Amino acid sequence: MAKSFLPYVKLHSFNGDSDPIVYLGWEAKVEQIFNVHEVQDDQKVKLAFLEFLDYAMQWWHKIVMDIGLNKRPTVVSWEDLKECMHARFVPPHYRKELLWKLQRLHQGTQSVDPYFKELETILTQINMDESEESKMARFVRGLRRDIQDVVELYEYTSLKKLVHLAIKVESQISKKKSFKNSHNDGFYHTSWTDKHKSTSTFPSNFKKESTYKPRDSKPSPSTPKSPTKTSSKKCFKCLGFGHIAANCPTKLTKMVKGGQVVSEHNDNSSRSNFFSP
Repeated sequence: MAKSFLPYVKLHSFNGDSDPIVYLGWEAKVEQIFNVHEVQDDQKVKLAFLEFLDYAMQWWHKIVMDIGLNKRPTVVSWEDLKECMHARFVPPHYRKELLWKLQRLHQGTQSVDPYFKELETILTQINMDESEESKMARFVRGLRRDIQDVVELYEYTSLKKLVHLAIKVESQISKKKSFKNSHNDGFYHTSWTDKHKSTSTFPSNFKKESTYKPRDSKPSPSTPKSPTKTSSKKCFKCLGFGHIAANCPTKLTKMVKGGQVVSEHNDNSSRSNFFSP
């Protein structure tokens, strides 16, 4: 009955990749197929090495030769094969690195779901036999602080329920932040607009005056005009202002009688005065 599985069970191939994550992924997938098809243990090794390619096939041939020469114990079970493959494709320091990564694992900037998946993947790769309570405590300890504070207020009885609770809390916090940000943005926009209007517009009853004022053509009668520098000059001939005697435009007429000047008259005076005795 077990032989009937061989033609129908198809496993994923393995080429001997040096990355331990690749091998551990292949191992997990093969075990899943074995469990689904209920493959007998004595058939698992045969089905597995049928899918070895490239370097993995060469490595397996070397294992078979060593077994034939009694240099290695016989590989008869799936557990025996996994032990051989772990020794070759999973370096000794890999488990230590995973343990350090597990201790330092925190949610950080990622959401709850990918954080939990990463935690679960590491636990599977390490094959750590950890209790449900220990896993829950480890999960809560790595949550973001704002989510952790809320989750710790609730009761939870399983890791599955705890993860769903954390996802729900994260969703609520995200909604509150989104609402707060949109509200603040609207308030800021309104305040800025009002302020801008108050500084760039005038009340309806306010009459804006021009800063330019035309110069009056006539001086104010209440303000006496002070004499300029030119008008301060006084003529001693005509007693006028604005010029000196040498430049006086006024012409005087002199009357001479008996060799003496009898009188001087401005030419602006009337001619009758000039001829008067």
